[in-house]
Amino acid sequence: MVLIGLLLTAMLSLGTHGLHDSNEKRLLNQRVREAAAVVAAAIPSVQSPLSSAAVLAEATKANSDSFTQLMQPLVTTGRPFVSASLWSLSDAQPRPVATLGRKSELSTRSPQTINRVLRAAVGQTTMTINDMLGSSERRLGYAYAITGPQGAFVVYAEAGLPKNRRAAVDSNSAFADLDYALYLGTTPGSRELLASSIGGALLGGHTASAPAPFGNSHILLVMRAKKELGGDLLARLPWALAGGGILLTLAGAFLVERLLRRRDYAETLARENDDLYREQRSVAQTLQHSLLPNVMPSIAGLDLATRYVAGVEGIDIGGDWYDVVTIDGDHIIFVVGDVSGRGLRAATTMAELRYAVRAYAMQGDPPELILTKVSRLIDVADGHFATAICGAINLPGHSLTIANAGHPAPLLVAVEGASFVESPVGSPLGVAHLAPYESVTMSIPRGATLLAYTDGLVERRGEHLDVGLARLKDASLDQGGSLEDLLTRILTRTIPTGSADDTAILGLRWQS
Repeated sequence: MVLIGLLLTAMLSLGTHGLHDSNEKRLLNQRVREAAAVVAAAIPSVQSPLSSAAVLAEATKANSDSFTQLMQPLVTTGRPFVSASLWSLSDAQPRPVATLGRKSELSTRSPQTINRVLRAAVGQTTMTINDMLGSSERRLGYAYAITGPQGAFVVYAEAGLPKNRRAAVDSNSAFADLDYALYLGTTPGSRELLASSIGGALLGGHTASAPAPFGNSHILLVMRAKKELGGDLLARLPWALAGGGILLTLAGAFLVERLLRRRDYAETLARENDDLYREQRSVAQTLQHSLLPNVMPSIAGLDLATRYVAGVEGIDIGGDWYDVVTIDGDHIIFVVGDVSGRGLRAATTMAELRYAVRAYAMQGDPPELILTKVSRLIDVADGHFATAICGAINLPGHSLTIANAGHPAPLLVAVEGASFVESPVGSPLGVAHLAPYESVTMSIPRGATLLAYTDGLVERRGEHLDVGLARLKDASLDQGGSLEDLLTRILTRTIPTGSADDTAILGLRWQS
Protein backbone atom coordinates (compact mmCIF):
# COMPACT_ATOMS: atom_id res chain seq x y z
CA MET A 1 0.00 0.00 0.00
CA VAL A 2 2.88 2.31 0.87
CA LEU A 3 4.55 1.45 -2.44
CA ILE A 4 1.35 2.26 -4.33
CA GLY A 5 1.02 5.54 -2.45
CA LEU A 6 4.66 6.50 -3.16
CA LEU A 7 4.29 5.53 -6.83
CA LEU A 8 1.11 7.59 -7.16
CA THR A 9 2.77 10.52 -5.43
CA ALA A 10 5.81 10.34 -7.73
CA MET A 11 3.60 10.20 -10.82
CA LEU A 12 1.52 13.15 -9.68
CA SER A 13 4.63 15.19 -8.78
CA LEU A 14 6.36 14.51 -12.10
CA GLY A 15 3.18 15.15 -14.06
CA THR A 16 2.48 18.42 -12.27
CA HIS A 17 6.09 19.56 -12.74
CA GLY A 18 5.82 18.84 -16.45
CA LEU A 19 2.49 20.68 -16.60
CA HIS A 20 4.05 23.67 -14.82
CA ASP A 21 6.99 23.81 -17.28
CA SER A 22 4.70 23.44 -20.29
CA ASN A 23 2.35 26.13 -19.00
CA GLU A 24 5.21 28.54 -18.30
CA LYS A 25 6.65 28.03 -21.79
CA ARG A 26 3.24 28.55 -23.41
CA LEU A 27 2.56 31.76 -21.46
CA LEU A 28 6.07 33.10 -22.14
CA ASN A 29 5.76 32.38 -25.88
CA GLN A 30 2.38 34.12 -25.92
CA ARG A 31 3.75 37.23 -24.16
CA VAL A 32 6.75 37.38 -26.52
CA ARG A 33 4.49 37.25 -29.59
CA GLU A 34 2.36 40.06 -28.15
CA ALA A 35 5.44 42.17 -27.37
CA ALA A 36 6.85 41.55 -30.87
CA ALA A 37 3.57 42.82 -32.35
CA VAL A 38 3.94 46.04 -30.32
CA VAL A 39 7.56 46.43 -31.55
CA ALA A 40 6.49 45.89 -35.18
CA ALA A 41 3.68 48.45 -34.80
CA ALA A 42 6.22 51.12 -33.83
CA ILE A 43 8.40 50.69 -36.95
CA PRO A 44 6.36 53.13 -39.18
CA SER A 45 7.48 55.98 -36.88
CA VAL A 46 11.04 55.32 -38.17
CA GLN A 47 10.39 54.54 -41.85
CA SER A 48 7.56 57.00 -42.62
CA PRO A 49 9.63 60.19 -42.11
CA LEU A 50 12.38 58.77 -44.34
CA SER A 51 10.02 57.78 -47.15
CA SER A 52 8.18 61.11 -46.88
CA ALA A 53 11.46 63.03 -47.05
CA ALA A 54 12.48 60.99 -50.12
CA VAL A 55 9.17 61.77 -51.86
CA LEU A 56 9.59 65.44 -50.98
CA ALA A 57 13.16 65.45 -52.34
CA GLU A 58 12.03 63.96 -55.65
CA ALA A 59 9.10 66.38 -55.90
CA THR A 60 11.16 69.49 -55.07
CA LYS A 61 14.30 68.53 -57.04
CA ALA A 62 16.23 67.95 -53.78
CA ASN A 63 15.45 71.34 -52.26
CA SER A 64 17.56 71.50 -49.09
CA ASP A 65 15.23 73.99 -47.35
CA SER A 66 12.20 71.72 -47.80
CA PHE A 67 14.18 68.74 -46.52
CA THR A 68 15.41 70.70 -43.49
CA GLN A 69 11.89 71.95 -42.66
CA LEU A 70 10.53 68.38 -42.70
CA MET A 71 13.34 66.61 -40.82
CA GLN A 72 14.60 69.29 -38.39
CA PRO A 73 11.98 68.56 -35.63
CA LEU A 74 12.90 64.85 -35.67
CA VAL A 75 16.64 65.55 -35.34
CA THR A 76 16.44 68.40 -32.82
CA THR A 77 14.78 66.20 -30.19
CA GLY A 78 17.05 63.24 -30.95
CA ARG A 79 13.95 61.08 -31.47
CA PRO A 80 14.05 59.05 -33.48
CA PHE A 81 17.23 60.40 -35.17
CA VAL A 82 20.40 62.14 -33.99
CA SER A 83 21.44 63.01 -37.56
CA ALA A 84 19.85 63.10 -41.01
CA SER A 85 21.12 63.84 -44.49
CA LEU A 86 19.96 63.95 -48.11
CA TRP A 87 22.23 62.49 -50.83
CA SER A 88 22.11 62.71 -54.61
CA LEU A 89 23.27 59.63 -56.54
CA SER A 90 23.45 61.35 -59.91
CA ASP A 91 27.27 61.29 -59.93
CA ALA A 92 29.65 58.35 -59.60
CA GLN A 93 30.24 59.28 -55.94
CA PRO A 94 27.19 60.18 -53.79
CA ARG A 95 26.92 63.93 -53.11
CA PRO A 96 25.43 65.30 -49.87
CA VAL A 97 22.67 67.88 -50.49
CA ALA A 98 21.70 68.67 -46.89
CA THR A 99 22.82 67.49 -43.44
CA LEU A 100 21.16 67.95 -40.04
CA GLY A 101 22.04 67.16 -36.43
CA ARG A 102 25.21 65.64 -35.11
CA LYS A 103 28.00 64.29 -37.29
CA SER A 104 27.01 60.91 -38.67
CA GLU A 105 29.18 57.83 -38.20
CA LEU A 106 28.82 57.10 -41.92
CA SER A 107 30.57 60.39 -42.82
CA THR A 108 33.71 59.14 -41.04
CA ARG A 109 33.96 56.10 -43.31
CA SER A 110 35.76 55.81 -46.64
CA PRO A 111 34.11 57.08 -49.85
CA GLN A 112 33.84 53.45 -51.01
CA THR A 113 31.91 52.50 -47.86
CA ILE A 114 29.60 55.53 -48.17
CA ASN A 115 28.92 54.68 -51.81
CA ARG A 116 28.19 51.04 -50.98
CA VAL A 117 25.82 51.82 -48.08
CA LEU A 118 23.79 54.43 -49.97
CA ARG A 119 23.51 52.58 -53.25
CA ALA A 120 22.40 49.41 -51.44
CA ALA A 121 19.12 51.23 -50.72
CA VAL A 122 18.31 51.77 -54.42
CA GLY A 123 15.63 49.43 -55.67
CA GLN A 124 14.51 48.43 -52.17
CA THR A 125 10.84 48.75 -51.19
CA THR A 126 11.72 49.44 -47.57
CA MET A 127 14.51 51.13 -45.65
CA THR A 128 17.92 49.43 -45.45
CA ILE A 129 19.73 49.09 -42.14
CA ASN A 130 23.38 50.14 -41.73
CA ASP A 131 24.94 48.20 -38.84
CA MET A 132 27.33 50.45 -36.90
CA LEU A 133 27.11 48.66 -33.56
CA GLY A 134 30.89 48.28 -33.48
CA SER A 135 31.52 52.04 -33.57
CA SER A 136 32.65 54.03 -30.55
CA GLU A 137 29.22 55.68 -30.56
CA ARG A 138 26.94 52.72 -31.19
CA ARG A 139 24.43 53.70 -33.83
CA LEU A 140 22.01 52.28 -36.35
CA GLY A 141 21.77 53.87 -39.78
CA TYR A 142 18.66 53.91 -41.97
CA ALA A 143 18.66 54.60 -45.71
CA TYR A 144 15.61 55.08 -47.95
CA ALA A 145 16.01 55.63 -51.69
CA ILE A 146 13.68 56.98 -54.36
CA THR A 147 14.27 57.10 -58.10
CA GLY A 148 12.28 59.36 -60.39
CA PRO A 149 12.55 61.80 -63.30
CA GLN A 150 14.71 64.09 -61.15
CA GLY A 151 17.23 61.31 -60.49
CA ALA A 152 18.02 59.05 -57.55
CA PHE A 153 18.03 60.40 -53.99
CA VAL A 154 18.74 58.71 -50.67
CA VAL A 155 17.55 59.96 -47.28
CA TYR A 156 19.97 58.70 -44.61
CA ALA A 157 19.48 59.02 -40.84
CA GLU A 158 21.16 57.60 -37.76
CA ALA A 159 19.71 56.72 -34.36
CA GLY A 160 21.78 56.69 -31.19
CA LEU A 161 21.67 53.68 -28.86
CA PRO A 162 21.99 53.64 -25.06
CA LYS A 163 25.68 53.60 -24.09
CA ASN A 164 25.09 51.12 -21.27
CA ARG A 165 22.69 49.12 -23.46
CA ARG A 166 20.06 49.41 -20.73
CA ALA A 167 16.43 50.37 -21.41
CA ALA A 168 13.93 50.42 -18.55
CA VAL A 169 10.41 48.98 -18.62
CA ASP A 170 7.69 51.09 -16.98
CA SER A 171 6.36 49.49 -13.81
CA ASN A 172 2.80 49.89 -15.08
CA SER A 173 3.58 48.33 -18.46
CA ALA A 174 1.88 45.13 -19.56
CA PHE A 175 5.38 43.58 -19.81
CA ALA A 176 6.80 44.80 -16.48
CA ASP A 177 7.03 41.21 -15.20
CA LEU A 178 9.47 40.25 -17.98
CA ASP A 179 13.15 40.91 -18.72
CA TYR A 180 13.86 41.55 -22.39
CA ALA A 181 16.66 42.08 -24.88
CA LEU A 182 16.56 43.45 -28.45
CA TYR A 183 19.06 42.23 -31.07
CA LEU A 184 19.68 43.35 -34.64
CA GLY A 185 19.08 40.39 -36.93
CA THR A 186 17.77 36.95 -36.04
CA THR A 187 20.68 35.65 -33.90
CA PRO A 188 21.35 36.84 -30.33
CA GLY A 189 24.89 37.91 -29.57
CA SER A 190 26.83 40.47 -27.54
CA ARG A 191 27.67 42.60 -30.56
CA GLU A 192 24.13 42.50 -31.99
CA LEU A 193 22.55 43.58 -28.66
CA LEU A 194 20.71 46.90 -29.11
CA ALA A 195 19.30 47.29 -25.60
CA SER A 196 17.99 45.21 -22.73
CA SER A 197 16.32 45.63 -19.38
CA ILE A 198 19.44 44.34 -17.56
CA GLY A 199 22.14 46.25 -19.48
CA GLY A 200 24.86 44.64 -21.60
CA ALA A 201 24.56 41.07 -20.35
CA LEU A 202 22.80 38.37 -22.37
CA LEU A 203 19.63 36.89 -20.94
CA GLY A 204 20.04 33.42 -19.40
CA GLY A 205 17.65 30.79 -18.11
CA HIS A 206 14.36 29.93 -19.78
CA THR A 207 13.80 32.39 -22.63
CA ALA A 208 11.56 32.74 -25.66
CA SER A 209 12.14 34.82 -28.77
CA ALA A 210 10.26 36.24 -31.75
CA PRO A 211 11.58 38.23 -34.74
CA ALA A 212 9.93 41.42 -36.04
CA PRO A 213 10.59 42.73 -39.58
CA PHE A 214 12.78 45.86 -39.45
CA GLY A 215 13.52 47.34 -42.86
CA ASN A 216 15.62 44.85 -44.82
CA SER A 217 16.62 43.16 -41.56
CA HIS A 218 14.90 42.01 -38.37
CA ILE A 219 14.79 42.85 -34.70
CA LEU A 220 14.94 39.77 -32.49
CA LEU A 221 13.05 40.12 -29.20
CA VAL A 222 14.18 37.73 -26.42
CA MET A 223 12.31 37.58 -23.10
CA ARG A 224 12.41 35.71 -19.81
CA ALA A 225 10.02 35.82 -16.89
CA LYS A 226 11.01 37.59 -13.67
CA LYS A 227 8.51 35.47 -11.76
CA GLU A 228 6.07 32.63 -12.31
CA LEU A 229 3.71 33.66 -15.10
CA GLY A 230 1.19 30.98 -14.17
CA GLY A 231 1.24 31.86 -10.47
CA ASP A 232 3.08 30.39 -7.49
CA LEU A 233 0.53 27.62 -6.95
CA LEU A 234 1.45 25.59 -10.00
CA ALA A 235 5.19 26.01 -9.31
CA ARG A 236 4.89 24.69 -5.75
CA LEU A 237 2.35 21.98 -6.49
CA PRO A 238 4.87 19.13 -7.09
CA TRP A 239 6.39 19.62 -3.62
CA ALA A 240 2.99 19.90 -2.04
CA LEU A 241 1.91 16.63 -3.66
CA ALA A 242 5.12 14.89 -2.56
CA GLY A 243 4.64 16.01 1.05
CA GLY A 244 1.01 15.04 1.12
CA GLY A 245 1.26 11.82 -0.86
CA ILE A 246 1.73 9.35 2.05
CA LEU A 247 -1.97 8.70 2.26
CA LEU A 248 -3.89 8.14 -0.97
CA THR A 249 -6.97 9.76 0.48
CA LEU A 250 -5.11 12.97 1.21
CA ALA A 251 -3.62 12.90 -2.28
CA GLY A 252 -7.12 12.51 -3.76
CA ALA A 253 -8.50 15.34 -1.63
CA PHE A 254 -5.67 17.59 -2.63
CA LEU A 255 -6.26 16.72 -6.31
CA VAL A 256 -9.88 17.83 -6.02
CA GLU A 257 -8.78 21.11 -4.44
CA ARG A 258 -6.20 21.58 -7.19
CA LEU A 259 -8.85 21.18 -9.90
CA LEU A 260 -11.00 23.81 -8.21
CA ARG A 261 -8.04 26.19 -7.97
CA ARG A 262 -7.19 25.59 -11.62
CA ARG A 263 -10.71 26.61 -12.56
CA ASP A 264 -10.32 29.87 -10.61
CA TYR A 265 -6.94 30.43 -12.22
CA ALA A 266 -8.42 29.91 -15.70
CA GLU A 267 -11.06 32.54 -14.94
CA THR A 268 -8.38 34.93 -13.69
CA LEU A 269 -6.25 34.30 -16.78
CA ALA A 270 -9.29 35.00 -18.98
CA ARG A 271 -9.78 38.36 -17.24
CA GLU A 272 -6.07 39.17 -17.63
CA ASN A 273 -6.23 38.31 -21.35
CA ASP A 274 -9.24 40.61 -21.69
CA ASP A 275 -7.28 43.43 -19.98
CA LEU A 276 -4.31 42.75 -22.28
CA TYR A 277 -6.59 42.92 -25.33
CA ARG A 278 -7.88 46.31 -24.19
CA GLU A 279 -4.34 47.56 -23.63
CA GLN A 280 -3.21 46.39 -27.10
CA ARG A 281 -6.22 48.13 -28.62
CA SER A 282 -5.25 51.30 -26.74
CA VAL A 283 -1.69 51.01 -28.12
CA ALA A 284 -3.07 50.67 -31.69
CA GLN A 285 -5.32 53.72 -31.22
CA THR A 286 -2.44 55.75 -29.79
CA LEU A 287 -0.26 54.82 -32.77
CA GLN A 288 -3.08 55.71 -35.18
CA HIS A 289 -3.51 59.18 -33.65
CA SER A 290 0.28 59.72 -33.71
CA LEU A 291 0.19 59.38 -37.52
CA LEU A 292 -2.52 62.10 -37.80
CA PRO A 293 -2.01 65.89 -37.36
CA ASN A 294 -1.63 66.80 -33.69
CA VAL A 295 -3.08 70.31 -34.08
CA MET A 296 -5.12 71.85 -36.89
CA PRO A 297 -3.77 75.17 -38.28
CA SER A 298 -5.39 78.43 -37.18
CA ILE A 299 -6.89 80.09 -40.27
CA ALA A 300 -8.53 83.53 -40.19
CA GLY A 301 -12.09 83.32 -41.49
CA LEU A 302 -12.35 79.51 -41.28
CA ASP A 303 -13.21 77.18 -38.38
CA LEU A 304 -11.72 73.66 -38.41
CA ALA A 305 -12.75 70.61 -36.39
CA THR A 306 -11.85 66.91 -36.69
CA ARG A 307 -12.87 63.59 -35.23
CA TYR A 308 -11.29 60.14 -35.43
CA VAL A 309 -13.19 57.14 -34.02
CA ALA A 310 -11.54 53.70 -34.11
CA GLY A 311 -13.64 50.74 -35.26
CA VAL A 312 -15.13 48.47 -32.61
CA GLU A 313 -13.69 45.28 -34.14
CA GLY A 314 -10.11 44.03 -33.77
CA ILE A 315 -6.93 45.70 -32.51
CA ASP A 316 -5.23 46.39 -35.86
CA ILE A 317 -4.46 49.98 -36.76
CA GLY A 318 -6.53 51.44 -39.64
CA GLY A 319 -5.71 53.58 -42.67
CA ASP A 320 -8.16 56.52 -42.39
CA TRP A 321 -6.58 59.99 -42.37
CA TYR A 322 -7.20 63.69 -42.81
CA ASP A 323 -4.96 66.74 -43.20
CA VAL A 324 -5.12 70.48 -43.80
CA VAL A 325 -2.24 72.37 -45.47
CA THR A 326 -2.07 76.17 -45.37
CA ILE A 327 -0.54 77.45 -48.62
CA ASP A 328 -0.86 81.10 -47.59
CA GLY A 329 -3.35 83.17 -45.61
CA ASP A 330 -5.99 82.91 -48.34
CA HIS A 331 -5.53 79.43 -49.85
CA ILE A 332 -5.87 76.05 -48.14
CA ILE A 333 -5.58 72.45 -49.32
CA PHE A 334 -7.43 69.72 -47.40
CA VAL A 335 -7.64 65.94 -47.88
CA VAL A 336 -9.59 63.07 -46.32
CA GLY A 337 -8.68 59.51 -47.33
CA ASP A 338 -9.06 55.84 -46.49
CA VAL A 339 -6.48 53.12 -47.26
CA SER A 340 -7.96 49.66 -47.85
CA GLY A 341 -7.40 46.97 -45.25
CA ARG A 342 -5.96 47.26 -41.76
CA GLY A 343 -2.68 46.58 -40.00
CA LEU A 344 0.88 47.85 -40.16
CA ARG A 345 1.12 47.99 -43.98
CA ALA A 346 -2.13 49.98 -44.23
CA ALA A 347 -0.86 52.46 -41.62
CA THR A 348 2.50 52.79 -43.39
CA THR A 349 0.76 53.45 -46.72
CA MET A 350 -1.50 56.02 -45.04
CA ALA A 351 1.47 57.90 -43.58
CA GLU A 352 3.28 57.92 -46.94
CA LEU A 353 0.20 59.26 -48.76
CA ARG A 354 -0.43 61.95 -46.15
CA TYR A 355 3.14 63.31 -46.32
CA ALA A 356 3.14 63.06 -50.12
CA VAL A 357 -0.07 65.15 -50.33
CA ARG A 358 1.55 67.78 -48.11
CA ALA A 359 4.64 67.86 -50.32
CA TYR A 360 2.67 68.26 -53.57
CA ALA A 361 0.32 70.81 -52.00
CA MET A 362 3.27 72.96 -50.81
CA GLN A 363 4.64 73.11 -54.36
CA GLY A 364 1.33 74.59 -55.56
CA ASP A 365 -0.32 71.63 -57.34
CA PRO A 366 -4.16 71.75 -57.74
CA PRO A 367 -6.31 68.92 -56.25
CA GLU A 368 -6.62 66.88 -59.44
CA LEU A 369 -2.85 66.93 -60.04
CA ILE A 370 -2.15 66.06 -56.39
CA LEU A 371 -4.34 62.94 -56.70
CA THR A 372 -2.66 62.00 -59.98
CA LYS A 373 0.83 62.18 -58.47
CA VAL A 374 -0.12 60.45 -55.23
CA SER A 375 -1.83 57.61 -57.13
CA ARG A 376 1.54 56.66 -58.61
CA LEU A 377 2.99 55.96 -55.14
CA ILE A 378 0.90 52.82 -54.48
CA ASP A 379 -0.28 49.88 -56.53
CA VAL A 380 -3.29 47.63 -55.89
CA ALA A 381 -1.03 44.70 -56.80
CA ASP A 382 0.86 45.34 -53.55
CA GLY A 383 -2.29 44.66 -51.55
CA HIS A 384 -3.55 48.20 -50.89
CA PHE A 385 -5.36 51.02 -52.63
CA ALA A 386 -6.94 54.16 -51.22
CA THR A 387 -9.87 56.50 -51.77
CA ALA A 388 -9.49 60.23 -51.16
CA ILE A 389 -11.24 63.57 -51.53
CA CYS A 390 -8.94 66.56 -52.09
CA GLY A 391 -10.08 70.18 -52.04
CA ALA A 392 -8.62 73.66 -52.52
CA ILE A 393 -10.24 76.61 -50.72
CA ASN A 394 -10.00 80.24 -51.86
CA LEU A 395 -11.13 82.18 -48.79
CA PRO A 396 -11.44 85.70 -50.31
CA GLY A 397 -13.22 84.32 -53.36
CA HIS A 398 -15.54 82.04 -51.31
CA SER A 399 -14.81 79.23 -53.78
CA LEU A 400 -14.06 75.52 -53.43
CA THR A 401 -12.34 73.22 -55.94
CA ILE A 402 -12.90 69.47 -55.39
CA ALA A 403 -11.29 66.36 -56.94
CA ASN A 404 -12.50 62.86 -56.01
CA ALA A 405 -10.64 59.51 -56.16
CA GLY A 406 -13.42 56.99 -55.48
CA HIS A 407 -14.37 58.59 -52.13
CA PRO A 408 -17.82 59.41 -50.63
CA ALA A 409 -18.95 62.89 -51.69
CA PRO A 410 -18.56 65.63 -49.04
CA LEU A 411 -21.67 67.26 -47.57
CA LEU A 412 -22.24 71.03 -47.85
CA VAL A 413 -24.54 72.43 -45.15
CA ALA A 414 -25.92 75.96 -45.63
CA VAL A 415 -28.92 77.98 -44.46
CA GLU A 416 -30.92 76.70 -47.43
CA GLY A 417 -30.29 73.06 -46.47
CA ALA A 418 -27.75 70.26 -46.91
CA SER A 419 -26.60 68.68 -50.19
CA PHE A 420 -23.78 66.41 -51.32
CA VAL A 421 -21.14 68.04 -53.53
CA GLU A 422 -21.33 66.51 -56.99
CA SER A 423 -18.01 66.04 -58.78
CA PRO A 424 -16.50 63.58 -61.29
CA VAL A 425 -15.47 60.44 -59.40
CA GLY A 426 -12.13 59.04 -60.53
CA SER A 427 -10.53 55.69 -59.78
CA PRO A 428 -9.19 55.01 -56.28
CA LEU A 429 -5.52 55.82 -55.71
CA GLY A 430 -3.31 52.96 -56.84
CA VAL A 431 -5.88 51.55 -59.31
CA ALA A 432 -4.90 51.91 -62.96
CA HIS A 433 -7.16 54.32 -64.84
CA LEU A 434 -7.09 55.86 -68.30
CA ALA A 435 -8.91 59.14 -67.68
CA PRO A 436 -7.16 61.85 -65.62
CA TYR A 437 -8.72 63.11 -62.41
CA GLU A 438 -11.08 66.05 -62.89
CA SER A 439 -12.11 68.80 -60.51
CA VAL A 440 -15.11 71.10 -60.13
CA THR A 441 -15.15 74.60 -58.69
CA MET A 442 -18.15 75.99 -56.85
CA SER A 443 -19.08 79.04 -54.81
CA ILE A 444 -19.56 78.62 -51.05
CA PRO A 445 -22.43 80.48 -49.32
CA ARG A 446 -21.50 82.63 -46.34
CA GLY A 447 -21.52 80.76 -43.06
CA ALA A 448 -21.70 77.36 -44.80
CA THR A 449 -20.16 74.16 -43.40
CA LEU A 450 -18.37 71.46 -45.43
CA LEU A 451 -18.12 67.92 -44.01
CA ALA A 452 -15.58 65.48 -45.50
CA TYR A 453 -15.59 61.96 -44.01
CA THR A 454 -14.68 58.30 -44.51
CA ASP A 455 -17.13 55.47 -45.20
CA GLY A 456 -17.24 54.25 -41.59
CA LEU A 457 -19.64 57.14 -40.88
CA VAL A 458 -22.32 56.01 -43.36
CA GLU A 459 -21.81 52.33 -44.26
CA ARG A 460 -23.49 49.50 -42.34
CA ARG A 461 -23.58 45.79 -43.05
CA GLY A 462 -26.86 44.72 -44.62
CA GLU A 463 -27.97 48.33 -45.17
CA HIS A 464 -28.14 50.28 -48.43
CA LEU A 465 -25.66 53.15 -48.62
CA ASP A 466 -28.44 55.67 -49.36
CA VAL A 467 -29.86 55.04 -45.88
CA GLY A 468 -26.57 56.00 -44.22
CA LEU A 469 -26.19 59.10 -46.42
CA ALA A 470 -29.72 60.23 -45.55
CA ARG A 471 -28.99 59.67 -41.84
CA LEU A 472 -25.88 61.88 -42.09
CA LYS A 473 -27.78 64.58 -43.97
CA ASP A 474 -30.54 64.69 -41.34
CA ALA A 475 -28.03 64.81 -38.46
CA SER A 476 -26.18 67.78 -40.02
CA LEU A 477 -29.18 70.10 -40.40
CA ASP A 478 -29.06 71.20 -36.75
CA GLN A 479 -26.12 73.65 -36.86
CA GLY A 480 -26.70 75.26 -33.47
CA GLY A 481 -23.53 75.78 -31.43
CA SER A 482 -19.93 75.45 -32.52
CA LEU A 483 -18.48 73.27 -35.27
CA GLU A 484 -17.14 70.93 -32.55
CA ASP A 485 -20.70 70.56 -31.20
CA LEU A 486 -21.97 69.74 -34.70
CA LEU A 487 -19.44 66.91 -35.19
CA THR A 488 -20.31 65.51 -31.75
CA ARG A 489 -24.03 65.46 -32.59
CA ILE A 490 -23.37 63.82 -35.97
CA LEU A 491 -21.35 61.00 -34.38
CA THR A 492 -23.96 60.50 -31.65
CA ARG A 493 -26.80 60.20 -34.15
CA THR A 494 -25.06 58.24 -36.94
CA ILE A 495 -22.94 55.74 -34.96
CA PRO A 496 -24.33 55.75 -31.40
CA THR A 497 -22.82 52.31 -30.62
CA GLY A 498 -19.74 52.64 -32.82
CA SER A 499 -18.91 51.40 -36.32
CA ALA A 500 -17.16 48.21 -37.42
CA ASP A 501 -14.85 50.39 -39.52
CA ASP A 502 -12.72 53.39 -38.52
CA THR A 503 -14.32 56.80 -39.00
CA ALA A 504 -12.62 60.12 -39.75
CA ILE A 505 -14.42 63.48 -40.16
CA LEU A 506 -13.05 66.88 -41.17
CA GLY A 507 -15.36 69.89 -40.71
CA LEU A 508 -14.72 73.33 -42.27
CA ARG A 509 -17.01 76.28 -41.51
CA TRP A 510 -16.76 79.66 -43.22
CA GLN A 511 -17.11 82.34 -40.53
CA SER A 512 -18.73 84.86 -42.86
